[in-house]
Amino acid sequence: MSISGLVLQVRPKDTEGLRRRLEDLDGVEVHAITDEGRMVVTVDQPEDGKATETLQILQTMEGILSTSLVYNHLEQDPA
Repeated sequence: MSISGLVLQVRPKDTEGLRRRLEDLDGVEVHAITDEGRMVVTVDQPEDGKATETLQILQTMEGILSTSLVYNHLEQDPA
């Protein structure tokens, strides 16, 4: 299991459209948006590889100016 916390910088005029696009991605949740275009986002994926794929999608998504990984927790499956 991989849980990541990110801060995204987006253009303020694009926040609502990006919120919808982000929340359409599996495991992505938007928690807060500032008037300046910063978004607090979590990515919750069952494995590290899938989390990496999702982070790469966010980094290349049109309208996102920058992504900052603030927190990451990786837990191995005990099985």
